[in-house]
Amino acid sequence: MFDSHCHPGKPTSNALVCTASTLDKHLLSYFPYPSLGALPGYNSSLQDLEEWLKISPFIGEIGLDRRFGEKERQLSFFREALEVASSVSALVTIHQVGYTDEILKAMDDHRGLTYIIHGFTGSLETAKEMEKRGGIISLSPRAEKTKSFKSILSSGIPFLTESDEETGEEEEKALSSWNRTLSLYTGRDIEAQVEEWAKDNI
Repeated sequence: MFDSHCHPGKPTSNALVCTASTLDKHLLSYFPYPSLGALPGYNSSLQDLEEWLKISPFIGEIGLDRRFGEKERQLSFFREALEVASSVSALVTIHQVGYTDEILKAMDDHRGLTYIIHGFTGSLETAKEMEKRGGIISLSPRAEKTKSFKSILSSGIPFLTESDEETGEEEEKALSSWNRTLSLYTGRDIEAQVEEWAKDNI
């Protein structure tokens, strides 16, 4: 079982473990798949991301969030972070709350990167547009409450699964339950699907 998005807690070898700030780098030392992030609203440094990519090919979560205001400042930092990621072909975990067009344009400008769209709750059309640009959506249990949930599952579009929790027993239970739920909806072994993707891409 592979968790495509969670946060530092107890040591695990089966997860992409992300932070919200570059100041949390010290929390990632126990994980084989550590991803340093820089979210809007958190103190973070572009230089820290540059240094990080010398030791790990994963950054995120980074992105845009309408709840934090200062759209142009957010967008400038996000674009600069993608420039850094492009220099080493990093795998990028994207945080997106609003600003869909801006996210898609930034992905357009940085083709060739692999993106995980964390906690996706958008439309099927948006998911398809992100897939065209090298993105794969990741669904947490919140997705089940969205209008697009069943249409995404029936569309055949690829997706990952995530807990969005701190690593540990509760995270593992939550992800296992979520994978079983999605397998019932789709008739596919979702846990195996995500593991296969991770084996090929992480």
